Formats: sequence, structure tokens, C-alpha cells
Amino acid sequence: MKLSGALLLCLLLVGCDQPNDTQLVTETGRQLQRTIDTNPMRGVCENIAKGREWLSKNTMRKLEAKGCQDVLRSATETNFTDTTITHRAMTMVCGGIEGKSFTGTAIIRRFIFSPDEKALVIQPMAEVDKTRFEGHKTLQQLQDEFSRQQQQYCR
Repeated sequence: MKLSGALLLCLLLVGCDQPNDTQLVTETGRQLQRTIDTNPMRGVCENIAKGREWLSKNTMRKLEAKGCQDVLRSATETNFTDTTITHRAMTMVCGGIEGKSFTGTAIIRRFIFSPDEKALVIQPMAEVDKTRFEGHKTLQQLQDEFSRQQQQYCR
């Protein structure tokens, strides 16, 4: 009886260390915030905008010249539009986000998050979306890679 009870307990506990869907979305939000807040272009744009809500035409020109219309201004002002959690060989969180740029325009992007690797990829749409690790790839190559990953992990 003790053996069957221990076996039953082990079977019940299998998979308990896996996060539930709510925990996955919460972790995705944390990683999204980290990704937005550590974007090197965010500092460049923030230095030009200087935290102002109202921007002069000259400041807008400077921001646009640096590509700040394609940089998310704040993680707290960026929201999930949808999320889907897929459980295949790897658990992945896929979805969309919408936020404001430093010039006030709406930025809508897709994302893929791997909780196992703690890696979040936001759909590249402009040159400023490249990270220092992706500098040697063209924007088109990055977009093709993201589309391939989305097809592979999110469908």
C-alpha cells in the first residue's frame, strides 16, 4: 500500500514544477519590461525628449532623425493586445503589443517569448530594432527570421 501511495504521489507531482498560464504571461510582462527598458536607443531618445510630454517641432525633427518614432517610450505604457501559449516541444508565449513611441505614434508589434530560455524577441520593423548582436544582419534578414520563428513556435 505504501508503494502504491508513493507512486500515486509521484505521478501527481509530475509537472507541478511547470508554471501555469498566468505565471507565464506575468513572466512575459516582466521580460517585455526589461527588453523595453534596456533598449540602447531608449536612452538616446530620452536624452532628446528630456521627459517632456509636449515636444517642439525642432525636438520632433531630432527624434525622427534618430529613428525614435520606432522606439517604445515606456514599458508601463505598452500593453498586450493578445497572447497565446503553445505547449509543444518547448512552451512559448506569442502575441502582440501596442505602445507609444517617443514621437507619440502608435507602435504595434508581435513578440515571441521562450520561458525556458528567458528570451523575448520583438518583431523587428526598423533599423533601430537591431540589437548589438544583430548588427551584422540586414533588417530583411531579421524580419524573415522572426517570421520563420513565429511560424515554427506560434502556429
